[in-house]
Amino acid sequence: MSFALQRSDLLQARGTARRFDPHLHSTYSIVALRRGAAEIRSARWSGTARAGDVFFFNPYEVHSACCSGEDAEYATLYPSGEFLADCLALGHSDGPPGIQTAILRQQPVTVQLVEALFAPVAESGAVEALLRRMLAACDFSTDPAVQSPGALVRRACLLIHANGTRAMRTEDLAREMGVHKSHLVRAFSTAVGMAPQTYVRQVRVAKARELICEGENLSEVALMLDFSDQAHLTREFKKVFGVPPGALSRDIGGTRQTKGGPRRQSGRAR
Repeated sequence: MSFALQRSDLLQARGTARRFDPHLHSTYSIVALRRGAAEIRSARWSGTARAGDVFFFNPYEVHSACCSGEDAEYATLYPSGEFLADCLALGHSDGPPGIQTAILRQQPVTVQLVEALFAPVAESGAVEALLRRMLAACDFSTDPAVQSPGALVRRACLLIHANGTRAMRTEDLAREMGVHKSHLVRAFSTAVGMAPQTYVRQVRVAKARELICEGENLSEVALMLDFSDQAHLTREFKKVFGVPPGALSRDIGGTRQTKGGPRRQSGRAR
């Protein structure tokens, strides 16, 4: 997988993969499949995506993928909530929009987006314009109830997000919720698709990605997010992205140099 920063609120990744275990991202994920087919699963939807299709996940939506044949080649765009709100002309009081659309099947606009994302020199203006057209074809909701798997689990998720820079024990989370640990684990795992402790770690990985995109040093990121050391951050990051955080750091640094922007000194993954 390789990365590029189209703009400060729109990260792009290109990669090939046979399988992704359940994982999440703190931003929206818009995936354009160039080659192959993949069985996709999330709490919100499941189905088969094929070359030319584009599919969508909301922030913190746990999802996984598995290819039965050849590796899938794909590109992912990670727009911020502010980017989507701007695209949809939503006010700040409307709340974060939840994407209800699962897959846009192959059509001219999806094919054009795939071609733009895999062009030898990606033009950010073209990618952004196509993304806006894509989003205009999607259904959205600003009703939190539609986006939530249950009141208890929603409260737990919000508490984890609010404390996303530090490790949280499941016992402490259950105590905050006023429920027994085993009840929380069962409810959370059923609704979200992973155990609370795994979710906590992945939320911190998502925050690490944000900080690396801002140019933070890897060792400092590990310290800020309560990982035991940089090697611990690297292990958890690779579970989500399949590559170490140093790959993101180097790619983002290269993008900044190409665009003539500032670049902070970046660490190396161990």
